[in-house]
Amino acid sequence: MAAKTLGVLIFDVIERIPLVKNVADPTGYFTLRDSIDFNNVTFKYPTSLPEHKPVLIDASFRIKAGQATAIVGPSGSGKSTIIQLIERFYDPRKGSVHFDGQNIKEIDLKCLRENIGYVSQEPIMIMGTIRDNLLYGNVDATEQDCIEALK
Repeated sequence: MAAKTLGVLIFDVIERIPLVKNVADPTGYFTLRDSIDFNNVTFKYPTSLPEHKPVLIDASFRIKAGQATAIVGPSGSGKSTIIQLIERFYDPRKGSVHFDGQNIKEIDLKCLRENIGYVSQEPIMIMGTIRDNLLYGNVDATEQDCIEALK
């Protein structure tokens, strides 16, 4: 019974239709040269209850290319949401996000996500050893590759 239930859940994820899609003719390449700009962004998660407030309300700020930027705040203040909007896992309900003046919606999703790195404050480990987790990212990694990754 448990395996059958797990199988149903897995297929639910596989068959899910994403809310965020490419525009008809997206830009296939970008190199951030100037900035990421949030322009009056309001965002509320699609699964939020009607009485829940948006996570971001009219947020406007600029992140300059090549500049170290820290996003700090208490739990629920929108830190992870900002990253998810930059990676375009969601689109703002209002406002826009731009890379070098280009609306992020015009950039190919695959290209966008392949060019963004993010390290969460909460590490996610799969079952198994640390080595197993490292090999999850690169199945052909040697023992020396694993040691270098850990350094």
